[in-house]
Amino acid sequence: MTAPDPVTDDPPREADALHNAAGSRRPLPSIIGITVVMKGELIVGEDLVIEGTFDGTITGEGTDTVTVRRTARLRGNVSAAVVRVEDGTNLESTTLSGRIRLAT
Repeated sequence: MTAPDPVTDDPPREADALHNAAGSRRPLPSIIGITVVMKGELIVGEDLVIEGTFDGTITGEGTDTVTVRRTARLRGNVSAAVVRVEDGTNLESTTLSGRIRLAT
């Protein structure tokens, strides 16, 4: 069993234990899954992976990366430290800002 977090004294979550086992204190990314359809404004303070449909504004705070998978349908504005877009992604009427990386 993994010990409680020394900073918060919270019991560990399985994802934290797996991630910390890899030697990193950075949290696992949040994922908008392939079957998810979202509309609105999203403010993230951690990495985000978009596999589904999002219509609205995504604002990243800090050093986070927003990854847009080729299965995603995105319409709106995305602003983050790094925006990673896979080749073939549907970016309908979308504005990206930050360091843009295209991935194959």
